[in-house]
Amino acid sequence: MGVSGFTRPPERCEGGLSDVWLAAADDIAACTYDGATGTFGAVRLREGAAFARYEFAEDTARYRQYVSGDAPACVVHELSFALRRADAGSTVALASLLGATGGGFVALVRTACGGKFLVGWSPGFGGECPLRLVSAVFDTQAGYDEDSGAVVVLRSEDTSFSKPFAGTLPE
Repeated sequence: MGVSGFTRPPERCEGGLSDVWLAAADDIAACTYDGATGTFGAVRLREGAAFARYEFAEDTARYRQYVSGDAPACVVHELSFALRRADAGSTVALASLLGATGGGFVALVRTACGGKFLVGWSPGFGGECPLRLVSAVFDTQAGYDEDSGAVVVLRSEDTSFSKPFAGTLPE
């Protein structure tokens, strides 16, 4: 396989994420992947399941993918975001994530410049490499001018980078 290169898009590309939806990996019935285009087209959930939207503090959400270790390559996927305000609402959200950690998570994310990715599901391994909760820090902070809240980090390992999602987001 050759190297493909990269052409910078003409429009401004801002960093970060604008939207995050999570579902328990056990709730995913199937994902439609098109090998010709290299994109996921749809996610089918089990009866009664749904993606949950996580609204986060501005400029706190990021999705990183990076190669770790020697060949064969291990690609680490890391999704992080901050829930604004250390209050009962963020405590409930953290408890919900902690309670659903058994089978891991699958995420749909939208970048600030409009890209969409399915994270925690791969064409090669299906749901065998879901995102796992690796950190959840609830902090009231000490100072009046400091933002309080909860920072969540989910991580998984796979052998390839995430594929774009061409389907409809759960809005």
